[in-house]
Amino acid sequence: MSDSKSVEIKAVKADAELMSAWLGGVNENLVTSKLLFDLQNILRHYADFIVPNKEVKVEYPIEGTPRASVKEDRVMIPIEMLVDGRVDETISAVIHELHHIKLSDKEDFTVQQIFPYAERFLNSIEVNYYGTKMSILQALFTEGDFNHKQIYNRTVDHPYAPFIYQVFGDLFLLINAIEDVRIDELQPSNLMKYRFKQEDIAFSKFEDAFNGGDIDQDSFFGKTINALFAFKGYGKSSLAEDSKLTKDFIVNCSKPTHYFPSTFTVFGEVIQKHIGGLWKQNKDSKEQEDSAISSFLADEQGGEDSENGNNTQDIESLGVAKIKASDCPPIDADFSQYARDVWGEEKISDMLNAMARDETANGNLESKPVVTVLCDAQWAEIQSFSKIKHIACREDFECSDGMNYDTLIYDCYA
Repeated sequence: MSDSKSVEIKAVKADAELMSAWLGGVNENLVTSKLLFDLQNILRHYADFIVPNKEVKVEYPIEGTPRASVKEDRVMIPIEMLVDGRVDETISAVIHELHHIKLSDKEDFTVQQIFPYAERFLNSIEVNYYGTKMSILQALFTEGDFNHKQIYNRTVDHPYAPFIYQVFGDLFLLINAIEDVRIDELQPSNLMKYRFKQEDIAFSKFEDAFNGGDIDQDSFFGKTINALFAFKGYGKSSLAEDSKLTKDFIVNCSKPTHYFPSTFTVFGEVIQKHIGGLWKQNKDSKEQEDSAISSFLADEQGGEDSENGNNTQDIESLGVAKIKASDCPPIDADFSQYARDVWGEEKISDMLNAMARDETANGNLESKPVVTVLCDAQWAEIQSFSKIKHIACREDFECSDGMNYDTLIYDCYA
């Protein structure tokens, strides 16, 4: 199990303007155990009607960013949102993640569907590997095989496992951004007020960083996040204006895989340069000694058209031409990690976290993260409200109009 540290949510002022409708229009709320109990019930209510046929676990006392596991029917909301009193944003995040579970494909299936596109992109970038010209795909196959199941389960036994995780994680992140557009537009209209409030807050922060130069506007992550907001009606993006990938087209796709070809074509050149930059970054950081065996394997893998790539036919569908990794721009490692942390879903986040830690030969992580959780005492207090029963009573008396009164019963055995 992961190490954990417990925190207690203090009675800060709650940003619960939209939630106040549930509480009789009360606008001045503090984050208390009672409010957290009410929030818990609201989240359970949304889960019951958005995904009525599934037993979805809504877990909000965790660390990180809002995430969902479609495969495991779990929604995870970070405790930091509640510590800060961001109640309306918490509700928005839950509604969004529940729609992932309702409408999105399972994560392992998504990785499987991404795999052939990733192979084509890797095959479209030329490198000089041990003195032999070949594609990145060929260079990877020189060192060993890997498949989509190993990638999803984070059990890739390969010298370039971190690079492989990065490539698939970032392609998954792009697909997730497009999927966010689809599932958000399919939300019931009465719930969109939460989404609009959260998007206004998020775009304001993004716009300041984008215009202030903190985000490279030409990078893969900069263009992906900018396009995501543009699809949602915030700002402009040339990629979001491409006729092959419009918001209407995305929303009208009955399955996520239907927009894969258009997405990878529209973002093709951006993806290519990003992968080339990742290769240079990983190649430079990986201390690898040249050897006669490696040179021999490189010679075997390179040359004319081969089984594992080095031809152009399989990349034509991406709408890109061959490029050299040496011509690709460097990657902003710090912002890349930030973008992955913020925008990645649960399983892909696990996969990306694996890049930063040592792995054993079979892929098991040697170190695990510290997770922030709600302290046991406050969790018990929140649950105690479920034991309180409210009974409306009336008693009639002779020669009297009678009396109405309320009774609260605390069931110690509940």
